[in-house]
Amino acid sequence: MIEYLTNYFSAFQPQSQEQFTIFVVISMIFSALSIFLGYKLTKLWSTLAGGGIGFIGGYIIGSIIWNNSGAALICAIVLALILGALAFFIYKAGVFLLCGVSVFLLTYSALSTFIDIPILTLILSIVAGIIAGVLSIILLRPFIIITTAISGSFGFAHSLFSLFPASTAVPGLPTAAATAKFLGLSWPIMLVGAVLSIIGIIVQFVSTKKHG
Repeated sequence: MIEYLTNYFSAFQPQSQEQFTIFVVISMIFSALSIFLGYKLTKLWSTLAGGGIGFIGGYIIGSIIWNNSGAALICAIVLALILGALAFFIYKAGVFLLCGVSVFLLTYSALSTFIDIPILTLILSIVAGIIAGVLSIILLRPFIIITTAISGSFGFAHSLFSLFPASTAVPGLPTAAATAKFLGLSWPIMLVGAVLSIIGIIVQFVSTKKHG
């Protein structure tokens, strides 16, 4: 979630390399927590998901209505607090937002690579997010574990490789610019993401067995 928030607002406010690195490191820390402690920290992730949706939605709404960055920021903070609080105090609503947003972001990132119709990509991603949100309420523990482990793993891998310039040569690996891509992800990102996903799912199922 932090990774997508950072990328979103970077379009409005360019960042220095130092700021970018700090945000990436923070994103990697939260992604690592999601991989291995996703289910145990459900309240945290659902609150962040609700707050993130509220912040982006509030910023967009504020910009459209008042056409002022200050007013838009206030609107974003207010809506973030409201949705974040709802996600925190209403457990199932938080779980729905957590899994729904995670699947929406993953689906949108994947589909936007080979579908040139933005509105179609958005609609399909929203549908996937809603389905995931519903399933998360029905299959609570397993779905939360799988969703948080996978989204955290690919977020961690994407952040990790974003620290290296496209021209950086890694021994035994092609440069990022020459790396073949599938569903918008280079194969090193997919490899690291897949391995971390499997490890994270196993760790979470084992460590939460007594709570299941």
